Amino acid sequence: MPLVRRFTPLTTVEEFLAMEFRDDARYELVDGGIVAQGHPSRAHSTLQIALGAALRDALREKGKRDGSRCRALSEASVRPHFDPTHNYRVADLAVTCEPFDPDIPYTTAPVLLVEILSPTEEKAQRAKLHAYAAMPSVREILFLDSRTIRAELHRRDSDNLWPAAPEVLEEEGRLVLETAGLDMPLAELYRDLGF
Repeated sequence: MPLVRRFTPLTTVEEFLAMEFRDDARYELVDGGIVAQGHPSRAHSTLQIALGAALRDALREKGKRDGSRCRALSEASVRPHFDPTHNYRVADLAVTCEPFDPDIPYTTAPVLLVEILSPTEEKAQRAKLHAYAAMPSVREILFLDSRTIRAELHRRDSDNLWPAAPEVLEEEGRLVLETAGLDMPLAELYRDLGF
């Protein structure tokens, strides 16, 4: 008797965007499958707003210096370049310099993408690295730890390549994000967490 294989068709981005979710969860489309995201912790939310404010302020100053019109986005929807038909990710924060278009529900050319690592979602968050790195516009990818003062910064080098290992920053380190013109003590982001 022949084996009958059943499979679930992959969901496309267009189908995903047309869906109405009846809960307050955040969803992503990962290789054609709909994946729910965990609810952010208070530490996650605190870091997200602290870095978002720092990025906004740094980008305004950078714009005054060089005329750039970049902006920070929270809960930034991203359509990766690798299999864009079946992938729609959400970064905790992003920086983009593309013109604002209210009809496009995602950023098409982010230069910086940020994930805030949480204990229950860390594996899924780290799995986004390759999708983000495959986007030609992305220059920096930052992972912030929500449990301790620590960050991992992936930055393209002068040859447009990604180094094998990220720059690891800890309590005494300075967070320098070239894409946003940001230079600040890493510990300052964690000030309200009491670490």
